[in-house]
Amino acid sequence: MEDKDRELQEFWRNNLKLPNKLTKEEILRFWLLESKPYRIRPETVKKYSEKFNINFLIETGTYQGAMVEANLNNFTKIISIELEENLYKAAKLKFSNYPHVKIVYGDSAKVLREILKFIHVPCIFWLDGHYVPDSLDTARGESDTPIMEELNQILSHHVRDHVILIDDARCFIGPNPVLNDYPTIQELRTFVGKKRPDLKFQVEDDIIRIHP
Repeated sequence: MEDKDRELQEFWRNNLKLPNKLTKEEILRFWLLESKPYRIRPETVKKYSEKFNINFLIETGTYQGAMVEANLNNFTKIISIELEENLYKAAKLKFSNYPHVKIVYGDSAKVLREILKFIHVPCIFWLDGHYVPDSLDTARGESDTPIMEELNQILSHHVRDHVILIDDARCFIGPNPVLNDYPTIQELRTFVGKKRPDLKFQVEDDIIRIHP
């Protein structure tokens, strides 16, 4: 690892943001270095479901269905939203034999609002519907990430004890040469604090955790 990479990692871990005026290559290299083993993600979802006794998982960004598959036996109901049509069709077929799993097609910024109308119990929300331009097999909605709209809808919901887990914390560094629409972690923290000051906001293992 180069000294500059170590400096970027140290700066990020201390400040939860990156220095200004990084190149695209520097940002992509940082994202690769800060990525965690995938197993941490479903393990984290399972840990919070057990801690808060929650049996309903709602995911944005199905992709290839890894999160759904890892949690098939951990939840009594799973809903996953996917915008890219081919990925949606593949996931719908993959989980067609699991009646407690529903794969939904559409932009999570819009679809989630409709789903929440029928939700009356606490849920784990795994928010992973972020778009990165170099990801050729994923789709972009009206923005690179619908995270602010997703958070607004969940935090405004009548059920007050949802748990929100946001993947890829390292991507939330504000506008940069790769992404235009991502807020910073501090902007997310401030937004959550204004909407729901009673909730905890933590960042660990590349996952933003918002919970009672």
